[in-house]
Amino acid sequence: MDFSRIYLIAMMAGIGGAVGGAFAGGFVAAVRCDGGLECLGTAILGVGLGAIIVESVSMAVAAHIANQRQGNLFASLLITLLLAVPIPFLLLPGFTGVLVFPLFFFQVWACVKIQTRPAGKRRRA
Repeated sequence: MDFSRIYLIAMMAGIGGAVGGAFAGGFVAAVRCDGGLECLGTAILGVGLGAIIVESVSMAVAAHIANQRQGNLFASLLITLLLAVPIPFLLLPGFTGVLVFPLFFFQVWACVKIQTRPAGKRRRA
């Protein structure tokens, strides 16, 4: 499968995973609190963590499956998770929210690049 098709599959899975994870994290946070403004921090934390974790896992797994289960799933999962951690911190101040989109595209690119890299070939110095 070519790079662009795997890239689109990983991007769509990442967006869907982020939305699903945000809803799941919000529901989990809502169960922990009775309601009111004191639960706002818990809800934001639940939505952010849910979106990060589910988005990273779904992106890595979708790219791995689209690539006929070739490539390093653990490495792509680790890289996408590490690249997703700064996203909520960029959303906190309003003016840096624009940086989320290039970071997301870089995250998808890194995940797909790891998945499509040949396993047996390594560059020598």
